[in-house]
Amino acid sequence: MLYIILGIVVVLLTILILGLLLPQKRIVTKQTVYNASVETVYNTVTNNKDWKYRTSIEDLRIVETNGEFEIWEEISQGNTIRFKTKEKKPFVFYSFEMNSNFFQGEWFAKFEPIENGKTLFTATEIITYKNPLIRVVGYTFMDLDKFMETYQRELKNKIENASR
Repeated sequence: MLYIILGIVVVLLTILILGLLLPQKRIVTKQTVYNASVETVYNTVTNNKDWKYRTSIEDLRIVETNGEFEIWEEISQGNTIRFKTKEKKPFVFYSFEMNSNFFQGEWFAKFEPIENGKTLFTATEIITYKNPLIRVVGYTFMDLDKFMETYQRELKNKIENASR
């Protein structure tokens, strides 16, 4: 029995030490070119009422609206993340804050018109884990790069299929 308790303590201490060694903050940036105007891309990204094209979200509830600014919650795999619009510059820039039991962060996007009516979309997500144990879980199970890639692919499908 003593060996089991000692083993559990050693595992927990190892996870804690790993968490302390991992960076507290993660930053991922992804770019995609959309065959649509900056207005179309911006309006699609900032429209929280039209979210069903995003397969990672089970539900999205707008909690509060104040002009162009919103507070909303997204439910995914039983977890709720609360978002709050931070800044909107139509057709140029959009950002929001996010907060969950496990992390807090910020997401922002730039919209740049490029040749032939296309848009260069650059999104950055910054996540800060709330404690070292969650940090280990986050680095192990939260593939931010894949999340961003999936979001931008689904956004591309939504935008480019809507224009046909």
